[in-house]
Amino acid sequence: MAKIPRQVKDKIKPLVQKLLDKCSNVKVLTRKLEWEEITEILKLVELIQNIEKDHRHPFPDRNVHWDKFYSWCRENGADFDAVKVKEISDKNFGLIAEKDIKENDPFLFIPRKIMMTENSASSSRLGPLISKDPVLQHMPNVQVAMHLLLEFIDTNSFWKPYINILPSSYDTILYFSLPELQELQGSPVLDEAFKLIRSVARQYCYFFQLFQNDSYARSLNIGSYFTFELYRWAVSTVMTRQNFVPSPDGRQKVTALVPLFDMCNHIGGKLSTDFNLEKDSLVSYSCKAFSTGDEVCMFYGARTNGEYFVHNAFVYPENENDALEIKLGISKSDPLYSLRNDLCNKTLNFPLNDAFRISKEKYISERLLLFLKIIVMKSDELQHAISEADNIHTVLEKNSDLNHRALRFLRDRIQLLLKSYRTTLEEDETILKSSVFESNHQQLIVNLRICEKKIFHCVYDYCCKNVE
Repeated sequence: MAKIPRQVKDKIKPLVQKLLDKCSNVKVLTRKLEWEEITEILKLVELIQNIEKDHRHPFPDRNVHWDKFYSWCRENGADFDAVKVKEISDKNFGLIAEKDIKENDPFLFIPRKIMMTENSASSSRLGPLISKDPVLQHMPNVQVAMHLLLEFIDTNSFWKPYINILPSSYDTILYFSLPELQELQGSPVLDEAFKLIRSVARQYCYFFQLFQNDSYARSLNIGSYFTFELYRWAVSTVMTRQNFVPSPDGRQKVTALVPLFDMCNHIGGKLSTDFNLEKDSLVSYSCKAFSTGDEVCMFYGARTNGEYFVHNAFVYPENENDALEIKLGISKSDPLYSLRNDLCNKTLNFPLNDAFRISKEKYISERLLLFLKIIVMKSDELQHAISEADNIHTVLEKNSDLNHRALRFLRDRIQLLLKSYRTTLEEDETILKSSVFESNHQQLIVNLRICEKKIFHCVYDYCCKNVE
């Protein structure tokens, strides 16, 4: 296992500083300037990766390590006789039922001993660094990612059988190319995607410098093998596989990687996982009945497809909890800004800029409708509403014309949002049916766009019906 030579690190240093400066920009940017910034960030990352490419730590072939992994799990108290890991599709794995499983039957028992958690990170050689480093102290997910890296480079690690069966790469935003990101133009997830890319690039720079400058951090030996590729892998592993389990004293939840349990893919349904504090083990119950040979899935929780896409690298078209956020605000250049400001702040205690969720099930929340009304109110309506502060909601509800104007505003805004995409819903549905995708990323993007546009169309149609 070759270490990265000093001359290579010296070559990377100025690029790391440039990248850190670029990622530390706190200015509010227009979308055009954001694209320019992300383009520069990705170019710097690519330059760093090109220098590091001959010194990347090799990833094991997970296909040859499953038997050792099963043995390690059983030796340390895991019980999983009802299921086995199998390849579902190309390089995608899941749990398959080895026998019939009834709904609510327990099918996995995973002891804390084999989990990688904040607690095991603090108990490892990483502990002293966690106790003094502000980034590690305040970011449990980064703690676990660093814990994973520490164990990854240790050939004698207790967790080596688990690490050997992890994927060598992921479909998270961190692996997207610039052209792939550009296919997300118009999507509400772009803000979160840009934020994540900046954050992880900044973290890489921070730890690159820490491993050079801090004596204890240097002693951990992570810096000798630390590359952007390796850090991206560790972060993506935690992002896509993290769960939350009770701490040993049961007083709080801690971030954890749970071997075997994290091989279970998502399905709609109900949460069906518990933690037995007496046995100090996670227990997973079947969310529905599965027959022998079926893929055994679980419900990951009520999240939107945007959240699944960014943090878990998948899209679930049947997602009953799917929703979109739209951002609305009152501009200071608005001639009636002062009145709208008074109504929001003094009368309704409402922010002037906010994000609102829309969905196919609940098109428009009362909160969104209220803000839309504030946006479209005329001067006399604003003055009357402010003067009737004690009876404000009744005043607003009685004005049917105001309600229609609010819905027209939202209808027109959604129309603009739909036009900001590069494709229409119909075009995306045709692409999904007829295309052979070059990468999983492309298929994920098209699926996400379809889900988003269906929500936009539903809310648009609702507005149209209720303003006529």
